[in-house]
Amino acid sequence: MSSVRRLVGAATVATLCTVAAGCTSGGGPDPASPPSPSVSLSTAAGSEPVSLDFGVYGTEQQLESYADMAAAFTKNNPNVTITLERAPDAAAAMANLERKSERGDPPDVFLMEHDALPSLMQEERIQPVDALLEERRIDFGDGYQRDALEAFSADSSLQCMPHDVSPLVVYYNQDLLNLRTLAEDPDDAPTAEDGWTWEEFAQAARQMSRGRTKGVYIAPKLEELAPFIWSGGGDLVDDLTAPTTLTLSEEASREAIEQVLTLIRDPLVTPTRAELKRQDAVDLFKRGRIGMLLGTRALVPQLREAEGLDFEVMPLPSLGPYRTITQMSGYCISADTKQLQAAADFLAFAVSREGATITTIAGYTVPANLQVAHSPAFTQPGQQPENSFVYNEGVRRAEPTPFVREWPEVLVETRPFLERMFYAPLIGDLEVLLEEIDVASQSVLAPEVPPVEEGE
Repeated sequence: MSSVRRLVGAATVATLCTVAAGCTSGGGPDPASPPSPSVSLSTAAGSEPVSLDFGVYGTEQQLESYADMAAAFTKNNPNVTITLERAPDAAAAMANLERKSERGDPPDVFLMEHDALPSLMQEERIQPVDALLEERRIDFGDGYQRDALEAFSADSSLQCMPHDVSPLVVYYNQDLLNLRTLAEDPDDAPTAEDGWTWEEFAQAARQMSRGRTKGVYIAPKLEELAPFIWSGGGDLVDDLTAPTTLTLSEEASREAIEQVLTLIRDPLVTPTRAELKRQDAVDLFKRGRIGMLLGTRALVPQLREAEGLDFEVMPLPSLGPYRTITQMSGYCISADTKQLQAAADFLAFAVSREGATITTIAGYTVPANLQVAHSPAFTQPGQQPENSFVYNEGVRRAEPTPFVREWPEVLVETRPFLERMFYAPLIGDLEVLLEEIDVASQSVLAPEVPPVEEGE
């Protein structure tokens, strides 16, 4: 078995200190240690000219970071030409991939969101990468986020290589909230290291709600509701590997949702739908009109650009154990590439310390490469937020979502129900509404299962 296959089934998590050649007194990788060569390239399959297409998406800054990373690779591999195929977001990138695949000309290497992986596998559009990367001495065991490697593994192989593993965290305005005011004794106040309870989070939201300023915004999305369901002891689905229905109406899930709704249905504490139509939540946060909102690392660059905004991050509040959800993306190699060895060389470089450092500096991602995740390229001392460790801790506390191609459709189908639950003046019996959501999910997850007849 390959090392990544052993990793997927292993029970022991590698210690952080083994990531780097040397460790600081704090037990983490020494950010001052020079990058050690961890990638053995095959000189891009020889000296013959090679052309690779690289499909990426994101903001202009993100796209430029991918271009810089590709340029760094070609500097050491001058026989390789890399052409970027750019898209503004993941949906547009997948549409481009679909069109090019139908023409028989997909990009050799491409970036995609984790939710797309089941479809790509079913349509046989990707080339498993574990053996290719092992040949290039990629250290799966100690060098990368374990949960991310597991998330991109299926059929006993690593299908794509994780790139960004960004958990959901709380962003808050430090001019509106001083955490030390949330406890009678300031020494007992919540901290980024210890996290906070839902009660402390709700207190903070109400404390910041003054005049036109609202305390908190949580989007009516299953992705933002899920961590609180998990933290409260509930489950999203009946079976993580072969789901047939959501389980929001089950007791533990329902009770967690009830606690969340008590806060977010208060129009004095959260922005109304009308307010959000006039200006989106991120813009309201940047203007100091919302005190807290949930988001991933991708928010950081635009928040840094907001004039006068002093922001920081905290873990998600907990109803029980701290849980969160991670937005992941990874690099895949096309099953139809005609330049497999060169594509594998480029992928190995992209996830190496040097390649991941280049794409991390822009500030949008939480790198799966552990050396880079604990280096100044990610922590970025002197810039907001200071508590960058919250992201790395969040990766360890994230729960997986179902690995089925229907999952993105479930997220879309449930959105109208959740908007009604969050914003409708009256929602009636919550249990009935949650049962409606569960039933709606069944038409997506298990459409072939006939309804149970009465008396059966």
